[in-house]
Amino acid sequence: MSSSRVQIQRLLHVATAAAGKASTLIQSKIECGFKVANKQDGSFVTSVDTAVEKLIVREIHKSFPDHDVTGEEFGSSKAGSEYRWFIDPIDGTLAFQFGLPFYGTIISLCYKDQPIVGVISHPGLDRVFSAFRGGGAYRDGKKIKIKDVSPGRVKAELIATGDRYQFQKAGALGKYNRLLKEHSLVRTIPDCVGHTLAAEGSVGAMVDFYLSYWDLAATKLIVEEAGGKFVITGTKQLADGRNVYNIICGKPRVVNWLLREIFG
Repeated sequence: MSSSRVQIQRLLHVATAAAGKASTLIQSKIECGFKVANKQDGSFVTSVDTAVEKLIVREIHKSFPDHDVTGEEFGSSKAGSEYRWFIDPIDGTLAFQFGLPFYGTIISLCYKDQPIVGVISHPGLDRVFSAFRGGGAYRDGKKIKIKDVSPGRVKAELIATGDRYQFQKAGALGKYNRLLKEHSLVRTIPDCVGHTLAAEGSVGAMVDFYLSYWDLAATKLIVEEAGGKFVITGTKQLADGRNVYNIICGKPRVVNWLLREIFG
């Protein structure tokens, strides 16, 4: 199977439909209540995370039973396909469990290790961002385009970051502190909400460290298709064999300034 434009659009349709069903499920779980537990790494997981991941995997395999799928909660199904889906059912579980709307469902598809479809759905904000390779990026079905900042205006741009502890785990706390010192307009806007704000140009850039691949594949595609710049500044392999990544994305001149002055 090749990755023609028509086929990619069909793949995107499956992803967006699955995200829509996930949103409905999330809303129903919020109304009836859900359980919260701690994972081995100390992070939180809810019964909604697991239910949503099962739903999305089921929806993908209805249309593409031979595709590989990797999810945050249940790991990988290995079919040996060149197509590999990545799922984060609830990105921003901490916010979600406290009733804050700053979370999302992330679905991405890679073909030969390159993202070709990406969806980030924010059920609590009633927003859906999507993109497919060569087809542009969209918010709620309307095309989005990042307008780069003019030269000399970088310092007037808002820069979003992940949580401080992520930089600490990545061994980059010094660079995080330097960013706070050098740029007055820095705000913590963690998880995929910060990513989509960068994708639509509401913030100049998003700086997010210590991410899993399911956290970033959709963002990479959406930002690049919107005309932005996406850079992986570092990669680290954990004891369990999983890689974590440090990323900066957003308006090209803001990203370049961050790479040159802070994170180079």
